[in-house]
Amino acid sequence: MIRTVLGDIKKEEFGNTLAHEHFIINLDHVRHDGQSNIDTPEEVMPEILKAMEGGIEGAVEVTTIDMWRDVLKLKEISEKTHLNIVCSTGFYLSEYHPEYLDDMTAEDIAKIYEKELVEGIDDTGIKAGIIAEIASSPKEFVGHEKKILEAAGIAAARTGFAVSTHTGRFTAMETVETLLSKGMNPDKIIIGHQDLIDDTDYHIELLKKGVNIGFDTCGKVAYQSDETRAHNIMTLIEKGYGDHIVLSNDVSRRTYFTSYGKDGYTAVMNKVVPLLKEYGIKDEDLNKLLKENIARILDN
Repeated sequence: MIRTVLGDIKKEEFGNTLAHEHFIINLDHVRHDGQSNIDTPEEVMPEILKAMEGGIEGAVEVTTIDMWRDVLKLKEISEKTHLNIVCSTGFYLSEYHPEYLDDMTAEDIAKIYEKELVEGIDDTGIKAGIIAEIASSPKEFVGHEKKILEAAGIAAARTGFAVSTHTGRFTAMETVETLLSKGMNPDKIIIGHQDLIDDTDYHIELLKKGVNIGFDTCGKVAYQSDETRAHNIMTLIEKGYGDHIVLSNDVSRRTYFTSYGKDGYTAVMNKVVPLLKEYGIKDEDLNKLLKENIARILDN
């Protein structure tokens, strides 16, 4: 089963899925840019519907506790759009962490994750379906970041749920090794944001560990061209890793919306998928990227 905000569904029901998204999120208390607070279903639903028009049927919403996650609003969005939404439990980068983490051990934090996965989030009746997006700073683990990662590994090993991360090149292998050291199944691990790194040899070193990687910032061409993303995906497929890649857009500011002239949640289907088809991707491999891989990872 896959645990959504509307209840558990069979993995076959999940459909084409964005593996790393934000619908209701507030990062403005740290970023102070006036654009990183998306707080109403009414604002985000038109953007979601555009993705659905392109063939998207599900999304993994990875907004963490300290990103001001609001699962009741996610439930409303799912009810009104009929998009399958998996919500998360977890903590983000160090600068977002609540002070109460100071006095908690990894085991204490793991119990928070487990409670939200198994019993539910507060008194909403809604359960998380993944531990995400567990973050590390660009150059190294800062503050409580290693502790929240260890907690993710502990909780995931005990419950069978997946972990999805916010990870750069310098912390990626340590992230993988830490999660595996806690007893996690490597196929339940998604190392996020790896499309920002134009180095398939490096990707393969991670993939050899049995984990999955996220090409999950599609459309963010200021960081990487979508042509490079598509080319690297094809290279990894040719090397035999097509069943360990997931796709998404990672929209965390309203300035990424189509209403601001950007791609919003549509870049995967409207930009990257056409490029993959142009490069000759087989239907069976595309189906893995969009549907089968993420369903397998989430299935518990």
